[in-house]
Amino acid sequence: MEGTVSVIGLGGMFVRTKVPPAPGTRLHVLLTCPNVSLESECKVIHVTPNGMGVELTRLTPEDERKLKALLIELKT
Repeated sequence: MEGTVSVIGLGGMFVRTKVPPAPGTRLHVLLTCPNVSLESECKVIHVTPNGMGVELTRLTPEDERKLKALLIELKT
């Protein structure tokens, strides 16, 4: 499945996708920016006609560092 992240923070994100899975579904995601990439497990929290809200789960300290770097890169 592919999607576009439209909102992201330290705890989760909203992913725009045409066919979101049901709430409670666990996914493995790959987030990429030009200089940072991060893989994580996540859980679908809610679904809308435009996509899904997911909670990032099982972030290691290194994953959290990468996520913060990704957020800084997106902000600039």
